[in-house]
Amino acid sequence: MTLDKHAKEGTRPLPAYRGIFAVDCVRFSDNPSLHLPDLSARIPDVLKTAFDRCGIPEVWAQRRFPQATGDGYVFGVRPKHLPFLIDPLLHRLQEVLWEEAPSLRSRNRKLGLRLRVSVHVGPVPDEGDELRDRIGTPTIDTFRLLDSTSLREALRGGQPDITLLGAIVSQRVFDDVVKAGYTGLHPSEFRPVTADVPGKDFVQPAWIYIPKRSYDDGEPAPRPRGTAPEPVGPVGGSTTAFHGDVGNAITGGSFSSDVNMTGNIHKKPSNDPGNKS
Repeated sequence: MTLDKHAKEGTRPLPAYRGIFAVDCVRFSDNPSLHLPDLSARIPDVLKTAFDRCGIPEVWAQRRFPQATGDGYVFGVRPKHLPFLIDPLLHRLQEVLWEEAPSLRSRNRKLGLRLRVSVHVGPVPDEGDELRDRIGTPTIDTFRLLDSTSLREALRGGQPDITLLGAIVSQRVFDDVVKAGYTGLHPSEFRPVTADVPGKDFVQPAWIYIPKRSYDDGEPAPRPRGTAPEPVGPVGGSTTAFHGDVGNAITGGSFSSDVNMTGNIHKKPSNDPGNKS
């Protein structure tokens, strides 16, 4: 029985598995309208440069069903190339965006290019048909991940001049590529999230990775491992002052600097077990 015969009965061959890589520009429409066409055209140039930096220009040259989306870009790769879309590509892409920033600002100080990235994998048409290739649920899910609240919030929490890229990978990519050990990144460098898109019937587990983290003005950067916490009070030759009704708040300990107390100071009664004098 031929495949055509099976197709008539409802069974069809599965399309090729492809890694799917999609990007879009954060707050693209906030840039001056004059520069939007050039900014859109710059996105594939930035991607190509990042692939070159990784030493894998052939992966870019062999990309499948590439398409510009106005404020972004999408393409596919053969599954064996999927790990390289995560490591080292994401770090190289952050570097290229960093180097690109001064040139953009020299043209207009409001001009900026930050990218959201999503990485997924699944069976999609790839037959050289520009109208049908890549169309399928895996590609739709890739764009849902790209537009998810979790990824938007992850980038919103960083300094926009420092953290220029945030990535989200599907559970399938995390399990098959990251957790399985096919990249140089440790699974603990990814943060698990539940990706959802308001107004869409989409809720899926996913993992976020930020190549260069930063924190907004309201959140201090995490303390490096092995360092002591910052002192809470005065240290080293300063004066410690207590004001108001001190009461029995001080039960022990010692002070290495001057201590000034003002207000009502109460002494523990002699029968207090805590009073050893």
